[in-house]
Amino acid sequence: MSTKEIGEMTSREILEAVERGMAEVSRRLESGELDGSGRYYTDEQLAAGAATGGMHIPVRPKKATAA
Repeated sequence: MSTKEIGEMTSREILEAVERGMAEVSRRLESGELDGSGRYYTDEQLAAGAATGGMHIPVRPKKATAA
C-alpha cells in the first residue's frame, strides 16, 4: 500500500487506488458488513434484526455501575 498523496501519484496509481477502494466497498456490502447507511453492526445485532429496524440500539450506552 502506497503512502503517496494524490498529487504525487501517477494517473495509473490513482486509478488502481480507486479500483481497490471500490472492490473493498463491494466486498463489505456482499459480506453484510455495511447496511447501506454507513453503520456497522455486530453479528449479534444483525441476528437480532438491527439492520431491518427490528432491534432498538440505544444512542447512549448505559452507565456502568461502580464496582
